[in-house]
Amino acid sequence: MKEIMKQPQLGDYIANLRKEQGLTQEELVELCNINVRTIQRIEAGEVTPRNYTIKNILQALGSSFAEITQELQEKPKAEQAPENLLKNPKNGLWIAIVGMAYVLTSLPLTMIDLSLNFFDHAMVTSDIRFLIAILYSVLATVFYLGFSFNLKFKSPLLKISAVVYLIALLFAEILFMDMYNSSVNASFDALNIGMSIVVSIVFAIAIALLSIPFFQNRGRFSGPYKYLGYLLIVAAAFNLTVLLFPIGSLLVTLFEIMIVIYFIQNHQAFAKAKNID
Repeated sequence: MKEIMKQPQLGDYIANLRKEQGLTQEELVELCNINVRTIQRIEAGEVTPRNYTIKNILQALGSSFAEITQELQEKPKAEQAPENLLKNPKNGLWIAIVGMAYVLTSLPLTMIDLSLNFFDHAMVTSDIRFLIAILYSVLATVFYLGFSFNLKFKSPLLKISAVVYLIALLFAEILFMDMYNSSVNASFDALNIGMSIVVSIVFAIAIALLSIPFFQNRGRFSGPYKYLGYLLIVAAAFNLTVLLFPIGSLLVTLFEIMIVIYFIQNHQAFAKAKNID
């Protein structure tokens, strides 16, 4: 059995079979006399159950080892897509849309700040920049919490690191808003410079922390997504230099775009499989 279907594919198979029969996890527990927490961990791909446990679950769902074997043998290799790491692929589309809006909102914000810092020209008033920053912060919060809570990573570190990153981002936006007001009013001082250095270092730490769960799960991704952790650690290194902070920010944006594309692809794969079924 281990050679036929491994985790997390086994957990996905059991979860899909249970949902097809309209059963909740609690109802399945009553049918096979297995602890509900065990069922939850099996479906999440966190543990590989013993054969007799799998047999009990499959029997409760009206399936068997033989049916799984037959299904895999009949399914063309071309249709055996890479592992879908989304807890709920149906959420993939809205998370991707929010992510695209977030990335697009960051562009005018970056142009506004660069225009003032490098050309001493305020493109917009402080009030307009404040409104854009609010929208940017809201979209960032929804996007980062959305993808971090929807990826099937065993460790809670992704959720923790996403929250830490958001705290750093919101802190940075408060500082940048203050710096923008100071620059517009010609009162930019050494304190602003010192705080910008602190922000760059805090961002570096937050990004490095965010890279760890992607390194831990590198083998579960395919194609360029295997290198998301490397991309983040390089971005963290650039941020740590302070002077190369813009390059680090650009690499983080590339990471975010790749996450958006990944969620779109997995949502499309889910929709295609659903149509085939």
